[in-house]
Amino acid sequence: MRQAENFQKLENGKIKCVLCPNFCEMAEGETGRCLSRGVRGGQLRLLNYGRVVAANIDPIEKKPLYHYFPGRPILSIGSYGCNLRCKFCQNSDISQFEQPSTMLGPEALVQRAFNLKGNIGVAFTYNEPGIWFEYICDSAKLLKEARLKTVMVTNGYLCHKPFEKLCEVSDAMNIDLKAFNQSFYRSECAGQLDPVKRNIETAVKSGIHVELTNLVIPGLNDSEEEFKQMVSWVAALGKDIPFHISRYFPRYLETAPATSPSLISSFVEIARKELNFVYAGNVSDNQNTFCPECNELLIERSGYSTHLNFTGNSCKCGYQLPFLL
Repeated sequence: MRQAENFQKLENGKIKCVLCPNFCEMAEGETGRCLSRGVRGGQLRLLNYGRVVAANIDPIEKKPLYHYFPGRPILSIGSYGCNLRCKFCQNSDISQFEQPSTMLGPEALVQRAFNLKGNIGVAFTYNEPGIWFEYICDSAKLLKEARLKTVMVTNGYLCHKPFEKLCEVSDAMNIDLKAFNQSFYRSECAGQLDPVKRNIETAVKSGIHVELTNLVIPGLNDSEEEFKQMVSWVAALGKDIPFHISRYFPRYLETAPATSPSLISSFVEIARKELNFVYAGNVSDNQNTFCPECNELLIERSGYSTHLNFTGNSCKCGYQLPFLL
């Protein structure tokens, strides 16, 4: 097993992982909360390096990324483990438990991605990719050499320096902003809000393509006032940041009823007062992209089928479009 990066050896003989704000301290034979690293033979080792649990060819819209090579497929892979404990996790079978996996080293991964017709790269997704830090860094270098893209679908819950490194090697991210108050992150996710906000700011400033997702859960993070604060904070980072407002369904430990489509529609309208591109997730409407200047239909979506109604980098009215094609 390869040795992990981002750790400190403590005077008590334990090793402290400093990849994420959990700062797990582990003795020999122990494993961190994320399941991806543990102390073996006196070293912090990577337990799921290159271990792939799920691999599929997905439309890029499924990540969701709506402004990044719309309509194109991407090889999507995930392992097991996560550094958060979200009670409402939509992929708890692989995020919270170790699962059987297949070894796929960086070279084999890139070769597989390269051989897929029309494929734009690799999306690290399904479970939390941030805990795959070393594997992503190793793979991203080879993907770039092969002129393929590195995409992450992440909770953004990492320490600042490792996250900066991932921004350097990634081309695009969808970051999950689960709520806009610390108490929610603490009670529902066993995490913290501030590191996520800081990392979203870092990703946007780095120049990579960034889209954000908020899963709305009835009775937990559906406060209209809090949502407006979140939207204003995102708008201050950039009014063109695509913002996905997704409908929740009961999963894992959370038994709250599914979010009503009407609430999602209401939140979409609220967000559109400050943001240029707002989309609804897990519902059938509010999927299309319109020009914020003249309201021209730019991208028409039906499910994961996409039709572009423009050419070049601008709308017919002259508005410069923030899409990567």
